[in-house]
Amino acid sequence: MQHNEQELIEENKKLREEITRLNRALKENIYENLFHVSPDIIIQVDPSYKIIVIHIPEIPRERLTALHGENLFSVAPLVVHDQMRQALEKVFKQGETIHYESEAEVLGKYRHYLNYLTPIKNEMGVTSSAYFISREITEQKNSEKLRNESDNKLMALFGSSQHLHILMNTNQKLLWFNQKATETALFLFEKELEVGKSMLDYLQGEYQDTFVRYFQKAMSGESVVFPRHYVIENDQHFYLEMMLQCIYEDEAKTRMIGISLVGVETTDRRANEVKLEKINKELIQHNQQLNQYSFVISHNLRGPIVTLLGLVNLFEQELTDEAFKNEIIQHIKKTTLHLDNIILDLNMILSQSDGRENIRSEISLSNELQMVKDLLKSQIDFAQAEIQADFQEVKNLYSVRSYIQSIFMNLVSNSIKYKKPTTPAVIRLSSHIESQSTIRIDIEDNGIGLNLEKHNDALYGFYKRFHTHVDGKGLGLHLVKTQVDLLGGKIEVKSKVNEGTTFSIYLPIR
Repeated sequence: MQHNEQELIEENKKLREEITRLNRALKENIYENLFHVSPDIIIQVDPSYKIIVIHIPEIPRERLTALHGENLFSVAPLVVHDQMRQALEKVFKQGETIHYESEAEVLGKYRHYLNYLTPIKNEMGVTSSAYFISREITEQKNSEKLRNESDNKLMALFGSSQHLHILMNTNQKLLWFNQKATETALFLFEKELEVGKSMLDYLQGEYQDTFVRYFQKAMSGESVVFPRHYVIENDQHFYLEMMLQCIYEDEAKTRMIGISLVGVETTDRRANEVKLEKINKELIQHNQQLNQYSFVISHNLRGPIVTLLGLVNLFEQELTDEAFKNEIIQHIKKTTLHLDNIILDLNMILSQSDGRENIRSEISLSNELQMVKDLLKSQIDFAQAEIQADFQEVKNLYSVRSYIQSIFMNLVSNSIKYKKPTTPAVIRLSSHIESQSTIRIDIEDNGIGLNLEKHNDALYGFYKRFHTHVDGKGLGLHLVKTQVDLLGGKIEVKSKVNEGTTFSIYLPIR
């Protein structure tokens, strides 16, 4: 009975060993099948670098079987030996898992590999062999190389661009910027751009608020174009046209990776536009003046000429009456003087319009007003006029002295001339800072005023008069308007009948 039990135990033991062997064989067969279909190079080597197992895609098993027992370095390309030896030494001596990249000509093609070396340890913890696994990454490397070359070309293109380019993340933090952007930031903000800083660190006040608003529009997928105008030292103007737009990861626009800011300097273009606007404005003014001169020639000059012709005819017909002939001669003289005055007026207007005296210099407003007061002293005294001046806000002006003096002369003279008959004239002159580049000079009086609803369109016309109870030619306001236009300014008027008039002259500071 005991003998039978012993035999049964032995049989069971053999059966378990057979099952274990079969399981191992099954696993080895599965692993071997997986091993041989792997796209990677897989080599197992012992501590002397002899090949235990080898799998190389594209090479038949029969040829690989012949390599068993061969030294690994007799199979690997010479160019990778140094890297491979250093990696194997670390695996066997230190038990480390090593990975590194290599490249070499393999099977007639230049290839890139990502290599892994893993130690295989026995029950004692000693590295008895190592697996060398190489995965080909040639396609990825070539794609990466093309991408890098493309990126480098783009960076070179944007880096050398005369437009500023800035790339931000969705939190307005700087990711990249070109040289032009760096130079522009130093020029405008006296700060260097830094990766990681917020764009808002370089903006202030209104510019910061509008940038946030535009940035939010760009985040919604809208391309936003907006201008920027900076005034720097010496009243130098700097203009930019900016554009914000989304940058996506792919053409399908599935994921936004940032916002690009492109800036184009338009200072020169803006200056040319201003010049063109000025030229157009001057052409319109000259055309209007020519129309007025045409009217003067066709009416004001034509009248005296017709009168002269008639008087000459009378003179020729009258041969005996000396008294009548003398009377005709006096009328001829008077008409000739009138004609001469009209021609002189035209010459004066033309000389002002062609800008021949356009020589600018530093002018004291107080000094120019005092000179006008000296020239008009008799009129001021006769009218008992009081002239008050407050030039504390702007004392000096860089302009054309003769124009400023003429403007003061005509407006002060008009205020005296058109004062209320029973009230002394009070004339107030003052200067004000209108903006960084513009001043305003007000000339206010308490005179009889104007009906602007009736006369506003013809206010600065040639030979236009609105009151006939005092002498005048109607040239003063036309001269003032012409001179203000030539100085690059503008003129405005407020007036009420019997309450007074205020002329506001807007002029550039320089």
